[in-house]
Amino acid sequence: MTNLEKLLQSESGQEHKEAVLLKFKQAQSTVKRQLDLGCSPREYQSLLEQHKAYQAALAVIETIKYNK
Repeated sequence: MTNLEKLLQSESGQEHKEAVLLKFKQAQSTVKRQLDLGCSPREYQSLLEQHKAYQAALAVIETIKYNK
C-alpha cells in the first residue's frame, strides 16, 4: 500500500481525497484552458502530457476506496 492509499484510507481520508481531487481538477482545467487558447507545438505537447497525467492521477485517486 502506498502512502497516498494510507492517507486516503485514514479517518480523515475522505476530506483529503476531496481536497486532492479538487486541486487536481483545478490544475487540469488550467492546463485545458491553456491548450484551448493556443500555443506553440512544443508547448502544446508539454501541456497535453500534463493534461493526460492529471487525468491518470484523478482516475487513480477516485478508485481508492475510503475504509472507515
